[in-house]
Amino acid sequence: MTLSVFQCNACDHTLFPARYLCPRCGGADWRGVPFAQGTVTEATVVHQRVGQPNAAPLHLASVVSAAGPVVIARSEAALHAGDVVRLTIDSAGAIVASPL
Repeated sequence: MTLSVFQCNACDHTLFPARYLCPRCGGADWRGVPFAQGTVTEATVVHQRVGQPNAAPLHLASVVSAAGPVVIARSEAALHAGDVVRLTIDSAGAIVASPL
């Protein structure tokens, strides 16, 4: 599944996730702009999750998308600031980052 950001048709302001109204101009008309990669700005590992005492560590990263907005993505392995990654959506709807 392709990941998209949302761009206001009136002023071209780009957002993620979608909103009802553009915070810049108040417009309500959007177009999807697909993108598939970005650059990691921060990364962390979650070792304990509420209600899942035996869960494996969860790798998360803040990724500046090639389209502009920042997304939070899961990863199979540790990522580091500066890593360029491919962004996809898995079957559960989560954003997943994979090193390029």
